[in-house]
Amino acid sequence: MANVKDKDTFNISKEDIRSKLENSKYKGRHEIYETYLEQDKDRWGRGKHKKFENSLKDANLFYFAYIKFYLNEGKEYALVAGKSGSYNVNYSGSDVRFREYPKKGKAKEWLYNNNKKWCKERILIIKTIAEEKEISEKEAFEIEKYLVNTFGLCES
Repeated sequence: MANVKDKDTFNISKEDIRSKLENSKYKGRHEIYETYLEQDKDRWGRGKHKKFENSLKDANLFYFAYIKFYLNEGKEYALVAGKSGSYNVNYSGSDVRFREYPKKGKAKEWLYNNNKKWCKERILIIKTIAEEKEISEKEAFEIEKYLVNTFGLCES
């Protein structure tokens, strides 16, 4: 469990998150996925978004929970927990994006107010066990709530 100070400052490193997940019921179910989005770009290059989406589909992901990170002095820290689906359940693929403020949302506002940037090159994904669409979606939602409540992350 993150301490209160870390929750207030979103100062939980990617390594800390992974360590805590390895000691939870999600052991062995989390993995870092490359997004194929370059850090200094606002949009995916030609074919790169499809490559990201296909990597999710090829991993046989249906619905999944994820954590997006921000950068601080070269280190990655958790900021947002979300739930999404791959091409296996959504015709358009996932809704994982890295939009900036002034788009609505606590995380985007926090990034702006603290002069921080998304880590756009990778996300952490926690897989569901269920393969049935409805059960997988419910499980991903439960994982998202666990991440938000345990680590004090913003909801997507």
